[in-house]
Amino acid sequence: MTARLFDREMHPVYATAWMVRHVEEAGRLLIEPHLREGEDATGFGISLTHERPARVGERLRIVARVTEIDDRRCTVEFRVHGLAGVVGRGTFVQRYVPRGRLGSNREEGATP
Repeated sequence: MTARLFDREMHPVYATAWMVRHVEEAGRLLIEPHLREGEDATGFGISLTHERPARVGERLRIVARVTEIDDRRCTVEFRVHGLAGVVGRGTFVQRYVPRGRLGSNREEGATP
């Protein structure tokens, strides 16, 4: 999960790209139990500030909470915490879409 570009390690620290993935997963865990039948959600926007490095092996904790919700979207505020404090923070927005609209072949309850 280190910072890599062009298949080369740039820095031996937690990569921003991995932070984005982990934040999206946290947001999905928040919204998924509340999706209606035939409804899905997709990432719509993310604003993330990577404030300090986290070293390999450092345990991280993502704290996410819903700050806005309406008929079209769900906004989550998050913080990524490490040993010395906040590693990153920001917001993640998901939009509701009809299940299968994006060409998903995923069956209900199946894991990719």
